[in-house]
Amino acid sequence: MTVIEILVGRIMPYITFIVFLWGIYFKIRQWNKAPQGKMTLYPASSTAGEKWKRIFKEILVFESLFKGNKVLWGGTWLFHATLALIIVGHSRVVTDFPLIWKALGMGTEDVNTFSHIVGGFAGVVILVMGIYLLFRRMSVQRVKEISDWEDYFMIGLILAIVVTGDIMRFVTHFDLAQSREYFTALVTFGRAAVPSDPAFLTHYFLGQLLVIYIPFSKFLHIPGVFYSKSILYQE
Repeated sequence: MTVIEILVGRIMPYITFIVFLWGIYFKIRQWNKAPQGKMTLYPASSTAGEKWKRIFKEILVFESLFKGNKVLWGGTWLFHATLALIIVGHSRVVTDFPLIWKALGMGTEDVNTFSHIVGGFAGVVILVMGIYLLFRRMSVQRVKEISDWEDYFMIGLILAIVVTGDIMRFVTHFDLAQSREYFTALVTFGRAAVPSDPAFLTHYFLGQLLVIYIPFSKFLHIPGVFYSKSILYQE
């Protein structure tokens, strides 16, 4: 086992997990302590049910963005939806959801084919959407003026993760069984070989770097939006 495999596959995952949880806890604690100003949108929701309905509608379909810029909405929504699909797909390295596939009447070969097609399509779509968002940030003057190094770093990091993931999908064809064995051992503090594929190690390192960075970056708009929208839609 090489030094890189030990650092990326044995040590860094636990550091990533601890830093991520601590960072999320720290941020939520900050948000809870922050004073809330009166920024209610008019007309305000009359009931708690209507309030949360509007919040989830905003989070799931980006309603405000759709009303403001439909072209940007299309690219942004597709990017986030594909990213969510990819995150769910990555859970296959831990479990294969046999009960779900059995209920759908799909065998192992069917599942692998489905995963290859959907995963490959998602990898291409998110790459195209990521490039589009980067190009827009660099070419649209009003967006360029409010962008800083962090905006470009975040998009660049995501694109690097996507590219290495696509290399694993279309070029090196990583071993799912070996990866599942490794991640199972990682969760149970067992012993298993770290996949030695350079594309996997690079993808894995960048992914962990992203997870560490999330609590301290603009990426945290994902959970943070619950706070901002709940304030805006309160009475």
